[in-house]
Amino acid sequence: MNPDHIEDIIKGCKEGNRRCQDALVQKFAPGLLSLCLRYSSDRESARDALQDCFLNAFKYINTFSGKGSFDGWLKRIAVTAAITHQKKYKKIYFEEITEEANWAYADIPDVYSKIGKDEILKLLKKLPESLYLVFNLYVIEGYQHNEIAEMLGITESTSRAALCKARNRLTDILKNQNEPYVAHAS
Repeated sequence: MNPDHIEDIIKGCKEGNRRCQDALVQKFAPGLLSLCLRYSSDRESARDALQDCFLNAFKYINTFSGKGSFDGWLKRIAVTAAITHQKKYKKIYFEEITEEANWAYADIPDVYSKIGKDEILKLLKKLPESLYLVFNLYVIEGYQHNEIAEMLGITESTSRAALCKARNRLTDILKNQNEPYVAHAS
């Protein structure tokens, strides 16, 4: 068994091999910590969520069938752990939105190609937490509205409306920025 190959690491983890578990943590912890930080209020909460992620990964590793990406499987566990941890310690408020609400999507200026990942994350952090969560889950992580609704304990229509509001707020933030990259986007 070679603990450098992911298939061997997974097989070893399924067998309860501590060396393979350590190899799995070493291989994926840095990336998963970054992911948890996007959903956590601080570094300590992100580390707690990361710990929960690995505990759940080891607990349920036998359910990983090998279909699909192991990295994707772990990321889903990390996102769920971070959101669960966040909800446990901090109430996230969503405005009540009726099914009949008709939200129009804003035209978001094409500045994303002109700014880096860190600047985009800073812009996203200016959103209210509820809008940030839905935008991040839908746009960045690729979850569907029914999955987001289940994770956050909201309706699908609330998820859709929050995404629309997030896009509209981002547009307003971008238009009101005094930075040069936004001036070229309008």
